[in-house]
Amino acid sequence: MFPVLVQSRGRYLKWGILTLAVCVCVMILAPYGYYFAVDLEYGFLRDKREFFFSSGYFVAFYTHIVGAPVAFLSGALQVSGSLRQQWPQMHRWLGRFYCVLVLTAVAPGGLVMGFWAYGGLSSQLCFSLLAGLTWVATVLGWRFGRLGKFKRHAKWMLRSYILIASAICLRLIHPLLSGLQLNHEVTYQLSVWTSWVLPLVLVELFSPFTDPAR
Repeated sequence: MFPVLVQSRGRYLKWGILTLAVCVCVMILAPYGYYFAVDLEYGFLRDKREFFFSSGYFVAFYTHIVGAPVAFLSGALQVSGSLRQQWPQMHRWLGRFYCVLVLTAVAPGGLVMGFWAYGGLSSQLCFSLLAGLTWVATVLGWRFGRLGKFKRHAKWMLRSYILIASAICLRLIHPLLSGLQLNHEVTYQLSVWTSWVLPLVLVELFSPFTDPAR
């Protein structure tokens, strides 16, 4: 009975975290009207108005902001054990869809956007590294799935998804770090690094996918 209770609580915790993440994702989507109306006086777009169109930045920007939420939500469905067991074909097609989105839109768009990130060299390095690691993790996850090495596949895809979810973590972490009363730019730099390094470390420490032979 006790293992069943622990498993049940773990399931509730997992879906509770996902529900919170989806709610934050909806909050992120709220200002999209300003983005598609191209209001260059809104939010962080003010810092990009001088080169938004002339540099081609807008291509990477729209590719990323459209692809990332779709990849995040499709990836959230992949967490479901019921989906994997009862509808394995759907799991595979959703996985392919997720990988294509990340490899062709989310990661490349994020890499280009990283070159102009607020916060100077530290933030630029952070977002560029994040985009590169996301791309690599997704490729490896896809490859191990194709090879039938499902433990490795699951772990690399989990890494990929954690990196994709960094935008969610950033919205949760930044208000907390703002309470430290540091310089705004420093606070942002700390927030963007923490938003993916900390979750990735936690996954490496506590992930159940620990058998390297499969």
